[in-house]
Amino acid sequence: MDLLPSSAPLAAKLRNTLIQYHSIGDSEWRVAKKTKDATVWRKPSKEFSGYLYKAQGVVEDVTNRIVDHIRPGPYRLDWDSLMTTMDIMETFEENCCVMRYTTAGQLWNLIAPREFVDFSYTTNYEDGLLTCGISLDYGEYSLNFAGNSVLQYR
Repeated sequence: MDLLPSSAPLAAKLRNTLIQYHSIGDSEWRVAKKTKDATVWRKPSKEFSGYLYKAQGVVEDVTNRIVDHIRPGPYRLDWDSLMTTMDIMETFEENCCVMRYTTAGQLWNLIAPREFVDFSYTTNYEDGLLTCGISLDYGEYSLNFAGNSVLQYR
């Protein structure tokens, strides 16, 4: 599979973007949800129509074990009820892969099940981890899905 001739430039760009997001001043974020164990903030994105989110909490466990439940892998299907299938198509490094996944229909299938192909990246930074995924424009979609909402990364 030749989705990305070289993952290094995309990974480096995502790492720099994640660090830039992490460095945004606290006054620019608004609390979206707060519990006794965690806080989630959001702010409007300047790059796309939607929000950037950041979350912080303390969990008594090994950091990589927690992130294993967030990044692509078998644990993701256990807790993400919207994700119905996931296949890691190509792995570049332990922290970097291309994955294809499908989401369940919502609102009695008024929002159809969808299929996505994402480049997923996780990096160590300061005392924690930064992780994100970005959708790729990839032409081989299953015809079983009506709306393939995939953004092209440039």
